[in-house]
Amino acid sequence: MSTVTTPVIIIVRDRLKPLALLVDWLERAGAQRLVLLDNDSTYPPLVDYLAASPHDVRLLGRNLGHRSPWLSGVAQELGWSRHYLVTDPDVIPVEECPSDAIDHLHEVLNRHRWLTKVGLGLRIDDVPGHYAHRDDVMRWEAQFWKQPIEPGLFAAHVDTTFALHRAGPPPREEVSARTGWPYVARHLPWYADSANPTEEERYYRSHTDAGVNSWDGDVLPQWLRSTIDGATG
Repeated sequence: MSTVTTPVIIIVRDRLKPLALLVDWLERAGAQRLVLLDNDSTYPPLVDYLAASPHDVRLLGRNLGHRSPWLSGVAQELGWSRHYLVTDPDVIPVEECPSDAIDHLHEVLNRHRWLTKVGLGLRIDDVPGHYAHRDDVMRWEAQFWKQPIEPGLFAAHVDTTFALHRAGPPPREEVSARTGWPYVARHLPWYADSANPTEEERYYRSHTDAGVNSWDGDVLPQWLRSTIDGATG
């Protein structure tokens, strides 16, 4: 079973609640090669969680951001000889997502040899109104459901959102796809109550670069606003 042997690299930075949910889901699904790649987190409960984790925890000692699996050499170490999965810590498969999701991604990648990576689709139909950027999420994400390859598979850009990468160095031009229902996940920051952030959310916002913090801030960074406006007209 591919789920057992697939390296799963989780990019970690000052978020505990979603990380714990993701690790729990992966453990229940049978994943055994979890790598928690920490980008110099300082949130005390997360630091304690990492210290107690039975999984492979890599402390980078600096924040390399969403490219940390490759900049740190961990992707090269674990993924050049086999397909490997990279994800942010706040992308959680929905309750209806089958536990064989990683096996399913392998099957898609092996069947469509022209794809360089495939990730879970992101659910948007239940994003709540109390999330300040809900309308922007809808505008941005709608484009990723418009180019079906086959039933349950769409040609779409995939970043670090529960995505299986083809073995070997990243290609110069990535060709990616997202799966459809029920193989979808929630991006948990989109479900936050923007007017009433939790203590963890406040800590995360205060310890991150506003330019990198994309969907989490009170105001979207200009680069993201321009990207959304350019893509949706």
